[in-house]
Amino acid sequence: METYEFSRAFELGGLLIAPVHVRIEQLRPVIAAHTHSNVSYEIHYTEQGEGTVTIDGATHPVTADTLYITGPGVVHAQTARADAPVTEYCLYLNCQRASYPARDPFALFADTAFWMGRDEGRVYPLLKQLVEENRSPRPDTPEMSETILKQIIIGLTRLYRQEAPPRPAPTQAPMLTRAGLMPIIEDAFFYRYRTLTLGDLSGLLNLSVRQTQRLLQQNFGKNFSQKLTEARMAAASQYLLNTDLSVTEIGERTGFSSIEHFSAAFRRVMGVSPRQYRNGARK
Repeated sequence: METYEFSRAFELGGLLIAPVHVRIEQLRPVIAAHTHSNVSYEIHYTEQGEGTVTIDGATHPVTADTLYITGPGVVHAQTARADAPVTEYCLYLNCQRASYPARDPFALFADTAFWMGRDEGRVYPLLKQLVEENRSPRPDTPEMSETILKQIIIGLTRLYRQEAPPRPAPTQAPMLTRAGLMPIIEDAFFYRYRTLTLGDLSGLLNLSVRQTQRLLQQNFGKNFSQKLTEARMAAASQYLLNTDLSVTEIGERTGFSSIEHFSAAFRRVMGVSPRQYRNGARK
């Protein structure tokens, strides 16, 4: 996995853009369902491989040249074929309307929660250029990165206009003063849900336990325990639906000390047992 972080915000029309990072990674077979903070957007481009992405319960095929964008409130999970692993470019940024001019040509980007289609050479070259620029940085790399990022957003806005109407984003909350901490939080629950503790997360954020709990409540509407359970249940659901692992193995992989604890927690959250869920039963 390659990750290049940004620290420089900029304005584009009436938007305030705070880019966080661009990443290239080969996706694991199962990526649990998750959402981002109320000002966060991810731009996903599949360079190679095959799999699926599940958006708010609807499953879509993913192949080379698939482009999709997930914004606030969009629950998404990914599954890659074991024999055709997915390599993905992912650009993560925070975005909010900084002002409301009568005609803002870029407002459509902030107002779009989900779009999916074929890239056809529009965004991928810019993502590659952004990675190459930051892989071997120069003194003017921050300025060049900003230029490329603006082109990406402009290109997506044009794409939204000419394609089918995208799904609207919910009304945005004020820009977070600690928006740069959101990907740290999301990555912690995303990759470390098996062993993550509140103390671990507070240490990663360099915040007190109380500050961490407040940040979670403010941005996700959940406390640490609720967010951890959500992450573990999302991962367990994907394992049940997309692998042949036993229920005991899935419980171990998602951080439970016994099959009894796992089954009880799963039934409490999902309304059915793990085996019933695997066999098609839903709450």
